[in-house]
Amino acid sequence: MNHERLRELGFDLRQRAETGESEDGAWFATAPDGTPVVLKWFPDSSVADRYAVLLPALDELRSRGVPVPAYPHVLVVDGWTLAAQQMLPGASKRNPSPAMIEQMVEAIAAMQGIDCPLRTPDQLPWGKSVVNTLTVGTEGWAEHAPLRTGGGRSAAVLDRVLAIGADADPAWFPNTGLVHLDLHTDNLLAAEDGTLSGIIDWEGACAGDPHFDLVRFAFDLDGHDQPVWEVVEATGIEPRVIRAYVAHHALRCTSWQLRYHPEDVPRQLDRAERVLDRYDF
Repeated sequence: MNHERLRELGFDLRQRAETGESEDGAWFATAPDGTPVVLKWFPDSSVADRYAVLLPALDELRSRGVPVPAYPHVLVVDGWTLAAQQMLPGASKRNPSPAMIEQMVEAIAAMQGIDCPLRTPDQLPWGKSVVNTLTVGTEGWAEHAPLRTGGGRSAAVLDRVLAIGADADPAWFPNTGLVHLDLHTDNLLAAEDGTLSGIIDWEGACAGDPHFDLVRFAFDLDGHDQPVWEVVEATGIEPRVIRAYVAHHALRCTSWQLRYHPEDVPRQLDRAERVLDRYDF
């Protein structure tokens, strides 16, 4: 998908967007109707089928007052999928305000009851996927091997993850709504007054337990001296479910950084150990 071809389709590229992970393309652009969008493209025409299932779920979430973007253009072009995401106001903040944390709790609660038949990265039903990731890992998403070979500390974290997975039952994890699956602060936008103005990058969303996203959000904020875990616990999530979701995020975040950002591994290990100490009862 070259830039000249995009211009032929009416999209005027402005500046590359800092997406942080693995999108094949993400650019600030102007759509054919003149509106600002974030343009993404994927070398797989079947991604359009995924959007066709995802977008009605996002429409429902938006109708519930959650600031998620519309996708005014999803096209299949030359065997690629091209998607234009509505530009929402605001910018990401590493340490959101207490007001924004409260809004995030409400937004995640609104994800309950939204039907979205998209599967998890390993294509298993939600509960089985959680346990499978903890006990075996998921290729390209939450792999065990980097922790096993990354040194004594990461191997010890993996041993704790494995033990939590061995003790878990897929029936503990309800399939009750829409899950963003990667709900960290880079995917949240804050307005100038510190309130929530957008939740973006829904391409990996699936059906499952929205509490997973709340624990992911809290995991990302751990270390910022916010009482975020007390906020999570106050929602009534079962301790054994928090424990499993914490282990999942400790695995995935540490594994990913070991593979792609080794300079950040000490921070990830500090956080993984700290949060596991809190919940690994």
